[in-house]
Amino acid sequence: MIKNIIFDIGGVLVAFEPVRVLREMGLPEEEVKVIFEHTAGGPYWKELDRGVMQKEEVFNKMLSTIPSEYQADAKRFFSQEVLKTVSSFPYSADWLKNLKERGYKLYLLTNYPDWMFDYHWKNAFTFTAYVDGKIVSAQEKIIKPDHTIYQALIKKYNLIPSESVFIDDLAVNVQGARETGLNAIQFTNIEETKSNLESLLGQK
Repeated sequence: MIKNIIFDIGGVLVAFEPVRVLREMGLPEEEVKVIFEHTAGGPYWKELDRGVMQKEEVFNKMLSTIPSEYQADAKRFFSQEVLKTVSSFPYSADWLKNLKERGYKLYLLTNYPDWMFDYHWKNAFTFTAYVDGKIVSAQEKIIKPDHTIYQALIKKYNLIPSESVFIDDLAVNVQGARETGLNAIQFTNIEETKSNLESLLGQK
């Protein structure tokens, strides 16, 4: 019987939209594409999630790969706009509220820079009142799908993996959860995911 439901955040409970923010900065489409591909869409973003390097060091590495004519706008994106990239989905609060009222324990397991997470927890997430616990990658210095991060959540909250289900939009993270003994569902869209979750919750 499932007692614990564990949520990824980005792509499941919130939208991460750096391209939208770059466009709202009034940048030409080609510049938007380049800055995105070298920042939030590039390989260094994982280092922000991992939390081992200082964010300024990661930003500087990203900037070093961006053409000089775009660097001023990229710096403005980092310094003034990046926190605007996240917003909760309209369904998120009601979804978690319903599950909470039905007696399930709800947890977050997310790849997320710690400084962004702290801001969004206070200012962007609509569902914090229903969360019983959380593991944030940058605080643990490890990212999904490394088995260690799933095990950290299990250990911290004394969860029984067979009584827990993890929901993530990325197949590789879902597979990592299954390899640590958790039930897992890949988020596709809210309707299908709710249906898949309810089917699992209905099993005795």
